[in-house]
Amino acid sequence: MSSGLDARQLYKDRIEAVTEIWSKIMRNEVSTRNQLEELVYIIYKQKGVEPFRGFSKVRIYDKEIATVYIVGKYGLGLLDGELANALKNIFNVEIACDEAYNFLKNKNFQLGDNDTEQFRKMVDNEVLGPKTEERGFRLLRYVFTGTIMRFPDFPEENFVGTYKALSTAFPDLADRFMRYVKFYVAFRVAEDIALGNIKKIEEKKIMKYTHCLRLNLTKCVPHDKLIREIALRVYKVPRKVLDRLFPNEDQRSFIPKAQ
Repeated sequence: MSSGLDARQLYKDRIEAVTEIWSKIMRNEVSTRNQLEELVYIIYKQKGVEPFRGFSKVRIYDKEIATVYIVGKYGLGLLDGELANALKNIFNVEIACDEAYNFLKNKNFQLGDNDTEQFRKMVDNEVLGPKTEERGFRLLRYVFTGTIMRFPDFPEENFVGTYKALSTAFPDLADRFMRYVKFYVAFRVAEDIALGNIKKIEEKKIMKYTHCLRLNLTKCVPHDKLIREIALRVYKVPRKVLDRLFPNEDQRSFIPKAQ
């Protein structure tokens, strides 16, 4: 398995890109969310950074604003006081997610009936999307971002806790939210491949189940095609390495579900 320190090196270029974005925000070069989305696109392309994604690219740079917010608040310590208030319209989605996440943290992810109802109302916020499922995915995306980048305020158990809280608050959507846990596990396995910690097909198979065991969750093993796509696009693993680890996967023949 990859160590946290080694894995963080995979995000060096991303953090540099986001730091540059923040320098432009601080110079008042961004006044709307749409402008910020366009800026993320431009800077990421210049730096060769791919947004966190699986197969879907739907509104992917808007979703990547979560990375900008988390680096700004939890990495650079910028979003306090007056600045946070000045930027609240740009980061309205992330602020709503952060409030819901911190509500869960303050409850130690142990929700009584009243807490569950309050959490449900915080998530069922039109700012986060037109449908409840999309709103839950936005919150999971937010916590996923902090967790995968190893920010201390986003330990892995909190990502699991967020998934469980959403599944309790919206039980009819529990299976859909599990897709995001698979998405997270796929990223962890792709990290291991990018770091050179997985060199054989057997090691890849074992690691998929190892991560699920560590999360103490079942049914969270991701599809190989998703792992391959993340390793190729996000972590820039050479195709020849992936062809050796995924010899039977032809990504062109797969019609994926949106991530």
